[in-house]
Amino acid sequence: MALLAGGQLLVWAGLFYTFAALLLHWESDLGWAKPDLMLGFTLAILSSAIVAPLSGRLIDAGFGKWVLSGGALLGAALLASLSQVTGHAGFLILWMMIGATHALCLYEPCFAFVTRTVGVDARWAITRITLVAGFASTAAFPFAALLAGAYGWRMALLVFALIIVLVAVPLLFAGAVLLERSNT
Repeated sequence: MALLAGGQLLVWAGLFYTFAALLLHWESDLGWAKPDLMLGFTLAILSSAIVAPLSGRLIDAGFGKWVLSGGALLGAALLASLSQVTGHAGFLILWMMIGATHALCLYEPCFAFVTRTVGVDARWAITRITLVAGFASTAAFPFAALLAGAYGWRMALLVFALIIVLVAVPLLFAGAVLLERSNT
């Protein structure tokens, strides 16, 4: 459970909280108004809702470890792409796509996987994951501020993407495999 919890903390920090943590940097550097930037987050939430049923079907079909780790990997690639954005349309499209990965690797698919795998004892597993991953915003904001202040928001996104690829993806995959093995 600790591996899934650590992976959740990192994907929440990178794929969700970076938006709010870097919003003022984007406004200043790109010169776009907050409502124009916030449209990206709105599109992310909308695309997450659209992709969620597919994610649930894949998890129910036994592909949970691939959904969680693959979604995180795709999200990291999109964050890296976002670090290169210069136009508003590209910003919006990338956030819409990042939102789709939310439906693949954040709480809802993770909890669906845990519930499917653990069954009636899922409540305790979900509570443990939530207790750890709940610190994602606490980690994301100061880390993003430190990186963006020292190296710029583009580098901050690349660092978050790298952390997801090198740490979160392996944690999610290994955690899912171990959970499956311990419950078969």
